[in-house]
Amino acid sequence: MAVHKPASLDSTLSLLEKLATDPSAIPSELRSDDQLRKRLLSAIQKLVPELETPAETCQRVFYNALEVPMARVAIDLNVLDNLKESPSPLTTEDLASKSGKNPDQKLLARVLRYLASLSLIREVETGLWTASHFGNNLSGKGQAAGVRNMVDNCFAAMITLPAFLRRHNYNPPETKDDTAFAQANRVSDEEKTFFDWLKTRPENAKAFNIFMGAHRTGMRTWLDLPEITDEIKSSFEKVTAGKEGGEEKGVSFVDIGGNIGHQCKAFKQHVPDLKGTIILEDLEEVIANAKLEDGIEKVPVDFLEGQPVKGAASYYFRSVLRNWSDPYSRIILGHVRDAMDEDSLLLIDELVLPDRGAHRYETQLDLTMLAMLNAEARTETHWKQLLSEIGLEVKNIVYYEDDAREAIILAKKASS
Repeated sequence: MAVHKPASLDSTLSLLEKLATDPSAIPSELRSDDQLRKRLLSAIQKLVPELETPAETCQRVFYNALEVPMARVAIDLNVLDNLKESPSPLTTEDLASKSGKNPDQKLLARVLRYLASLSLIREVETGLWTASHFGNNLSGKGQAAGVRNMVDNCFAAMITLPAFLRRHNYNPPETKDDTAFAQANRVSDEEKTFFDWLKTRPENAKAFNIFMGAHRTGMRTWLDLPEITDEIKSSFEKVTAGKEGGEEKGVSFVDIGGNIGHQCKAFKQHVPDLKGTIILEDLEEVIANAKLEDGIEKVPVDFLEGQPVKGAASYYFRSVLRNWSDPYSRIILGHVRDAMDEDSLLLIDELVLPDRGAHRYETQLDLTMLAMLNAEARTETHWKQLLSEIGLEVKNIVYYEDDAREAIILAKKASS
């Protein structure tokens, strides 16, 4: 006797098939209601591995290492940008001509077929191609730099990570120079760490810096939370009270490892009436490139060596400590602790993993930090333990980007 599928399942499948083949049919509420969109994405992503056969799982997992390298080829040949900008579909010959690279057309057709199979582009007819939503998400300067950074800077370390862990009997060191990255790239004594390696490779550094500057574009930041800036204002009043020069001579905000000052400028813009000085700290060769406005000063600092600014209202790290294992982080934070007074605030702008049920976005960054730097993305419990070990106490953890678990950890000197 034939088994009939429930009508509701049939209709659900028909709807999903229609949406997949005709994106214009996607209901507007799926675009406008972010929570609804995320629910659908999460359900589909969780369902795929549950429905696959072993053979299908092997095809998906074994060959997914090709996806980002082929996206890199597409970016090198300007495929994604050219299709996005074209008002009509383009032939293989058109894309070869517009690439500026004179690629072999047979080779290009093979690459385009693969990209279309991933939905990075759409195949309209044989040899005729158009842009896709997926591909458009990877076009543009920041996204393209992210693809280059992943392939050129990170992939060798990721691929070497199993051999690296075997070599260390699955007890990876906490040093900054014996890493999977160093093993993969056979680095010299002068460029033992990823950041040392970048100094002699300007194109790699360019891709890294552009991506780091762009990957949070459009996301909420901690400055969208008035309760955090209110805490800094309160701390500033307390640390300057009764001191010579008062608020005029005080320091409101110290951005440690702040690169060229993006966060200093953003902080000043959000609290324009807050008196005192804002300090940008980083290595001398880094802050030399910073163009700052009045009220922001730059101080060359190696944060492993000390913290010269004493008694500031707030000391801030943004995505810095994820680059350092616990022994180094204790040194860095210890210098800050010694510079703080009892009313100073420590603000750590970081990924805070849940102790259970971490998202893929969080866990993949964590293992990337391991491969590149012997570092990690820490759980909430780990953060509290690390800070407690050096005499700092977590007062609050405020999440401002739920999907990526980005948060501000507020800490003060522990009460004696």
